[in-house]
Amino acid sequence: MAGYVPGRSINRRLSNGGPARWSAASPRPAAGGTEGAPAQRMIGIDVGPGDPPLAPSGSGRGIRTALAQRVPATLLFSVPIGWLAYDLLLLCRFLGLDHPALYAAWAVLTAGMFWLVTLPRRDDLHAGPTIATLLACLGVATLLMLLGGEGRFFYANLDWQVRDAVLRDMTVNPWPFVYASGDMLRAPIGMYLIPAVAGKAFGQAGADLALLGQNSLLLGVLLAIGSTLYGTVPKRLIALTVFLAFSGLDVLGQIKIGNTPAPTAHLEGWAPTQFSSTITLAFWVPQHAIAGWFGALGFLLWRVRRLGLGGLLMLPPLVALWSPLAAMGLMPFILYACWYDLRQRRIAVLDIALPIFATAIALPALLYIAAAGDQVGARFFPLHPAHYLLFETLEAFPFLLVAWAGWRARFGGAVLAITAAMLLIAPLIQVGWWIDFAMRATIPALAILALHLGDMLGGGWPASARRKSALIGLLAIGSLTGLSEIARALTFPASPPPRCGFSRAWDETFSAWPKASYLAPLDAMPPAIRPADPARVSTADPVRCHDRAWPRPALF
Repeated sequence: MAGYVPGRSINRRLSNGGPARWSAASPRPAAGGTEGAPAQRMIGIDVGPGDPPLAPSGSGRGIRTALAQRVPATLLFSVPIGWLAYDLLLLCRFLGLDHPALYAAWAVLTAGMFWLVTLPRRDDLHAGPTIATLLACLGVATLLMLLGGEGRFFYANLDWQVRDAVLRDMTVNPWPFVYASGDMLRAPIGMYLIPAVAGKAFGQAGADLALLGQNSLLLGVLLAIGSTLYGTVPKRLIALTVFLAFSGLDVLGQIKIGNTPAPTAHLEGWAPTQFSSTITLAFWVPQHAIAGWFGALGFLLWRVRRLGLGGLLMLPPLVALWSPLAAMGLMPFILYACWYDLRQRRIAVLDIALPIFATAIALPALLYIAAAGDQVGARFFPLHPAHYLLFETLEAFPFLLVAWAGWRARFGGAVLAITAAMLLIAPLIQVGWWIDFAMRATIPALAILALHLGDMLGGGWPASARRKSALIGLLAIGSLTGLSEIARALTFPASPPPRCGFSRAWDETFSAWPKASYLAPLDAMPPAIRPADPARVSTADPVRCHDRAWPRPALF
C-alpha cells in the first residue's frame, strides 16, 4: 500500500492546482504524469504562482481580501454529490415509494457516504479555488444555461419541446402517475425532479427558474473544481477557452455534402452519426453534459492523485439518473483506474465502501432506468466505411494527432489511448432508436481530450510552435459550431411555455420515432419499484402545444 494513506480527506486530494511540495524521500513525478512512476506522498500544498496572495487568517477586510479566500474542495465536491443523492430520494417519492424505512435507509447511507468522503476533516485554505474563481465559474455557467434557453430568456432548441413537456407533466400531475395509455414515464429524469418540486409550489415560472439555477450551480461548481487542475490564472483561462471552443470540423462537413450553412444553422447533422461540441451539449442536453463532465472531472482528479478510487467509483451510480449513456462512457476510464490502483496496491477499505454506499442509494434509480430495457436494446450501428472514415477525419483524427505528441503528459498515455478508442468505437454502437450513444457516451472522452489539449497550449507539456498553431487553427474552425448555436440563441425568439403533455409534444416534432426511450408499460416496471396505485392522468391537450411558433434551425 505504499504511497497511499487510507481515509485521506478528499480535501487533501482535491488540492489546489498550484505545485505540490514533495518529501525528499519521494521523487517528483516525471513530466509524463503518474503512470509508471513510483507512488509519491504529498506533505503540503503551495499556492499556484498565478493565484492572488492569501490574506492573514481573520483579516477579511475589503472585497479583494474576501475574493482571495479559498473554498474548501470538500465543500465544493459535496455540492454535486449531495444534489445527485437528493435526486435519488425524490425519485423514490416520484415512484410512490414512501415507506419510512426506505427514507431512513437513504439517510443512513447518504450520511455514511458523506462521512467517508470527508474523513479526516481538516480546514485547509489551499484545498480549493478562490471565491473569485468560483464566482467567475458560476457566471460562465449561468451565461451558458441562459443562452441555451433555460429560464425562457433566450431561444431554446427543438429538443426542449419534449423536455419542457416532461417537466410540465411532472409538475402538474400527482406523483406517481401513469398516462392514459397505461405507460409510465421512464427516462433519465434526474434533471427534472427538483425543478418539478419547485414548479408544484411556484408554477411553471418557478420550475423554469429552478432548472436554470440548478444547472448553473452544478456546472459552475464543476468548472471551479476543474480550475484547480491548472496552476495559474492564464493556464485556467486557456483551458476554459479550449473546452468551450472544442468541436469537430462540422462546417467543413456541411460544405463537403454541398451545404452553405447560415450563421444560425445547426451544423452537426452532416454525417450519419455525430459527436457534440461543448456548446451544443450545454444548449441541447445539459443533463447528459453535466453528468459526463462530472465523470470526466472525477477521473482526471483521480489521475493527478487528488481523488481516491472510491470517490471515482461512486460517480456512475449517482449520475446514471441524469444520463445512463454518459455513465456508460465513463466505464472504460473507471476500469483502467481500478486496474491501475490494483497494480499499485493502493486499494483501501474506503475505495470499496464508497461505491457500495452510492450504489445502495441509487438502486431504485438503476432499476427504474433499466425497466423495459428490451424496448431500447443495444446493437451494431452500420456505417458505410467511406462515411465512417470521413466522419472520423473531420471529428476526431486531427485532434488526436495533435494530442498524441503529449503521450507522456499527465493526461496522456493510457488515458489518451482510451479516449481515442472511445471516439473510434462509439459511432459503431447504437443504444435505442437513434445515435444517442455516439453523441452522449463520448462526452467524458471529448472533455478529457479537450483538457489535455488545453494543457498543451498552457505549457503543461512541450509541443512545437507548428503543432500549437495547428491546434489553434482546428479550434478556430471547430468553434464555428458553437458560435452558430450562440448566434441562434441571440437572434431567434425565446421559447414559449408548454401547454401539452409529453406524448402530444413528442408528436409535434418527433412523430416518426418511437417513444420507447421515454415510456415503459406499468407492468414492465420491476415489482420492487412499481407504483401500487398511480394516478391516471388526462390526455386532453390543446390543438397547439405552444401559443406561438417555435422556429426550426436550418440543417436540423
